[in-house]
Amino acid sequence: MKFIYSILFVLVLAACNNFSDLDADSEKTKARNEQVFKTISKEWNFVFPKARPEIENTLKNWENWNQFQKELEQKPKTSLLAFQMKIKNVAQRADSLHVTVPEKYNNPQVRSRLITLDTQLNSLNTYMHLQVIPEKKVTSLIKTINEEIKSVYIQIEEIHIKEAIPTEIGEEEMIRALDTTRMASSSFFEENLEKIDSTGQQNNNTERKKTPFKRK
Repeated sequence: MKFIYSILFVLVLAACNNFSDLDADSEKTKARNEQVFKTISKEWNFVFPKARPEIENTLKNWENWNQFQKELEQKPKTSLLAFQMKIKNVAQRADSLHVTVPEKYNNPQVRSRLITLDTQLNSLNTYMHLQVIPEKKVTSLIKTINEEIKSVYIQIEEIHIKEAIPTEIGEEEMIRALDTTRMASSSFFEENLEKIDSTGQQNNNTERKKTPFKRK
């Protein structure tokens, strides 16, 4: 009987130790998550540059961009889980940006920047959902994403800069003159080809006439 009691005592003691270990691990996890939350909360600031009025007006009519910007600018305040849900929603909205670009800004440079931005947001989403969140990688990606948002605006700004460059005096006339010269050269070349072809045919006919028939 004493032997049975001894076994039960050992089992109870082992169970208590296991519970103590679980509580200790839980406390460590809780403390680590609180530290990660504080770090990310401090660094979670996304900046959308102030652009010229014509750019702002176009972006206001770009619904996907507006939803993306509003979602990203709303900073979670409650928990680490709130940040995880936030970045998941932002990454989903970023997926369609490069295929909904307004016609005025729909060029390879702008689309390339938006695709890169989407890739970085997906990476941030992945890191934020790891069991152990790498703080340094997360904070580094936040800075990189801010730089990529800035580069999108720079590419859009370049479109307006190129449009604003005036045509140099006489440039249009020069282009028209070059086009006229090309057309004249092409016509001259074609005429010469026709002459050569006709001359060649005449020479062939002449040679045929000069060739005597062989009599059997």
